[in-house]
Amino acid sequence: MATTVLPGEFESGIASGAVAGDRRARGLRRAIAPLMTVRGLPRWLFWTGAAITLLFVVLAIFAPEIAPYGYNQYLAHGIRFPQQAPPSAAHWLGTTVVSEDVYSRVIFGARTSIEVVVLALMFSVVIGVPLGLVSGYFGGWLDRVLVLINDSIFAFPYLLLAIVIAFLLSSSVGGGVLTAAIAITVVYIPQYFRVVRNTVLSVREEPYVEAGRALGARPRTVMRRYVFANVVHSVPVVASLNAADAILTLAALSFLGIGMDPSVAAEWGYDISRGVADAQAGFWWTGLFPGLAVILLVTGLTLVGEGINDTFNPLLRRPNHRRFAMPKDAREATTAAVEMERPVVRVRDLRVWYATDRGPVRAVDGVSFEIRERETLGLVGESGSGKSTLGRGLIGLLPVGAIRDGSVDFEGRDLVKATQQEMRHLRGPSIGLVFQEPMTRLDPLMRISDHFAEVLHTHEPDISDAEIRRRSLEALGGVRIPPTRFRNYPYEFSGGMRQRIMIALALVLKPRFVIADEPTTALDVLVEAQILSIIADLKNNFDTSLLLITHNLGIVAESCDRVAVMYAGRIVEQGAVSDIFSRPEHPYTQELMRSTISLSTRKLHYIPGAPPDLVDPPPGCRFHPRCPQAMEVCRAKEPVGVEIRPSHLAECWLHGPQDEIPPDGRRPLEREEIGIADEA
Repeated sequence: MATTVLPGEFESGIASGAVAGDRRARGLRRAIAPLMTVRGLPRWLFWTGAAITLLFVVLAIFAPEIAPYGYNQYLAHGIRFPQQAPPSAAHWLGTTVVSEDVYSRVIFGARTSIEVVVLALMFSVVIGVPLGLVSGYFGGWLDRVLVLINDSIFAFPYLLLAIVIAFLLSSSVGGGVLTAAIAITVVYIPQYFRVVRNTVLSVREEPYVEAGRALGARPRTVMRRYVFANVVHSVPVVASLNAADAILTLAALSFLGIGMDPSVAAEWGYDISRGVADAQAGFWWTGLFPGLAVILLVTGLTLVGEGINDTFNPLLRRPNHRRFAMPKDAREATTAAVEMERPVVRVRDLRVWYATDRGPVRAVDGVSFEIRERETLGLVGESGSGKSTLGRGLIGLLPVGAIRDGSVDFEGRDLVKATQQEMRHLRGPSIGLVFQEPMTRLDPLMRISDHFAEVLHTHEPDISDAEIRRRSLEALGGVRIPPTRFRNYPYEFSGGMRQRIMIALALVLKPRFVIADEPTTALDVLVEAQILSIIADLKNNFDTSLLLITHNLGIVAESCDRVAVMYAGRIVEQGAVSDIFSRPEHPYTQELMRSTISLSTRKLHYIPGAPPDLVDPPPGCRFHPRCPQAMEVCRAKEPVGVEIRPSHLAECWLHGPQDEIPPDGRRPLEREEIGIADEA
């Protein structure tokens, strides 16, 4: 019975197909984008190799049109070509012992090599990748059987194995392209299997894969959507390197007279084997030019493989950064009016910018504050406001491409100008850092005792084992870890206990200043309370000054003396905790306070919009696109720091300075105007 397709259904089918096509096109563009934008040596390697490889691909595709004669043609117009004639105008690369044109055989040999390589790689990927995916994901007896088979094949000398396979197939399949491709395929399947399986073994335990299972996804869906996409990135690198090796394997087989039947196709390895005898008789050209073709194509494919590896491998990837010079900041330091007694850390106009393809990211852009002895300063703000970058910028733990500017005065020394050697001696004994996510910071193969021994030996080489144990147990006791757990591994502790161990590692050298980056992330309320109690004891037991980075205002109210509110790389308000919590002056701080959830909360509040793009932040006040009290001056001029009350500062035009606001600057901005300004 015929099926009727309604016009609407037909159009929706076309539309859905177009959407799917656009999605695939976008995915392809994202996949090749690194190759199009890569710079430096990887760019030279890839594009040089691609040009050489493309030349041979063109020769292979258009061989009948480019070659003046057939690969086994020895006469034209009834006249036989001369035997072993040297290169001439009639035969550019000379002729062979059977009067065949060397130039034509080199070109047709490119077609044979490309065909064999494409087929061999296609067969290897189609067989090896799914086997590795299934074996690594399901495990069990199937995994053991597949590993045993592939390891046995991999342990066999690959050229000898290819010879055996080609010899066995020559009688049934023949000595053509398919035989050579299958012989090489068997050699390369274990490589794809091992690479994919090993990657799957690590990926299958990732939280996002577990989340897919928790949603009820079928195993094939989990493998296709969650696992395969995260392991397939290594396949092009292996394939590009295998392609070069396949050329050599094919040439070796043909050199031995096994790979290709000379009557079926031209092959460089066979021509080289004949050229060896010719060279001894003085006819050097019959083997030289096929050998050069092998070298050129192998070099091109190797360069492509190395370029892809350097581009996509995160361990080898070189950052593609636009160079930039950090301009001088004409703004006055926000804390210029605040003079504190005996500051342990004094930060003035600190800026940390990251170099990216799109331009510099102004992650920290002119920050100033001070921390006194035995004082805790809480640094709060939304995710992406620059809090962690600020903490790392203080002690110079920044990635390649980051630039620091300004000053960080610590005990009379400017940390921004300190050398790496000087900073290494300061980190630990003078400045400690407590990371978030402690499981990723503790070596799973080292006992807790080994972590402490490494820290102490690094800064005190002559320390005795007894002293290491005494000081380590003292630090662990300060964070309420019993001495019986001293020899345990990190995985034997809960998340809260691992976080306490990180704090103990930071305190074992008794630094004067500690930076705690989200120390209570992902902890339950009881463990969080324990961590906060430990942080409160630090000032009394270790005389420590502390920078506490968090997004939890409750933690700040409980543990901090002063608070600094950060937004889009700037500290917009700072002062005593009691003062700011009772009378916040900056609209962003007010919105944060309103967004806090408590037992009396009846309606959730949030700040419309999102933090700005720090590559191109909005003009004027960076909060003005989201500010309910934005004025004309807010998008025209950057605000300056104003001391509203003693030790309470804010960067907001609502508080002046009045003489710097233009006559029409106080006109409130409508939301539509702000949207237009953002689009512009």
